[in-house]
Amino acid sequence: MIFVFQSILKDEIASFLEFFQLSVPAEKTFIAYRKTLSDFDSFLYIEGRGEKQLDPGLIQRWLDGFKSHPRTKNGKLSQIRRFSGFLSSLGIRASLPERNHEVTDFAPYVYTGDEMARIFEAADDLALARPRSRIAAEFPMLVRILYGCGLRLGEAISLTWDEVDLDGGVIMVRQSKNQKQRIVPMSDELTRILKLYMNAPCFEMQEHGFLFKKSDGSPRTTGAYWNVFDGILCDLGIKNPRTAKYGARGPCVHSLRHTFTLRSFLKAESEGRGFMETVPFLSTYLGHNGLMRTDVYLRARHEMYTEAHAVIADYTDGVFPEDV
Repeated sequence: MIFVFQSILKDEIASFLEFFQLSVPAEKTFIAYRKTLSDFDSFLYIEGRGEKQLDPGLIQRWLDGFKSHPRTKNGKLSQIRRFSGFLSSLGIRASLPERNHEVTDFAPYVYTGDEMARIFEAADDLALARPRSRIAAEFPMLVRILYGCGLRLGEAISLTWDEVDLDGGVIMVRQSKNQKQRIVPMSDELTRILKLYMNAPCFEMQEHGFLFKKSDGSPRTTGAYWNVFDGILCDLGIKNPRTAKYGARGPCVHSLRHTFTLRSFLKAESEGRGFMETVPFLSTYLGHNGLMRTDVYLRARHEMYTEAHAVIADYTDGVFPEDV
């Protein structure tokens, strides 16, 4: 698809995207920005704007034209915010409206200790049930990295051995959401298991290749691993097969990240580290944009973690707005 910009800011949009494509690591992020700015360019052209500037009312009218969730609109606004910074550097006046407050009842699913033990056992048995499947053989290692480091699935399957320091026991996450590259320490046990995985002859690992890959060396899509994990959850009775679809809420592969977050908080709390000492570190470790996102992760499964929620509620009462 060829993108032709027509508005008063067409040259600035084209220049920004040219610069942005060189600086952003993920192609899909660039594509998302290009789509948003193309929509915004069309809006400006239809509006017949004759002056190079951005004002809050103009941008809000554009956002109001989308029949989408406030979170989606906030994502578009964040992209326009980055473009407005570029305009400001050129001396073009640009100001934006406030972010939309999101109202959500989302409660992340956190696995119990018993559920995690059963998940690990099922993942380990997968290779026995599917002896010729490479994805079945590597899946136990993937589950342990997701659970032990709190990585997003996309971050884990993008890892290469160049980004893993087995001597220091750390992972460099470069392909990350929000372009937040970060260093993630591993436990000694996880580092030991990863060394065994690297040296296993059946995987034919190379020093510069992906940790998890197809037989030709290329990475798989997130959907392939998501579906395998959903199959395990359905077999264990943790998830209803009728609701087991890619991207659905409830128990899923991303819940391993939720579980890591809450378990890490509880461990820190038991060792005497307070909320304000622990949560900023967790937020950075997870690659979140702010503490409020980490707070959402901690508000999970009240019926299973009643005491934990009492502790978290005491700390967060009055700190985070209820409508965020």
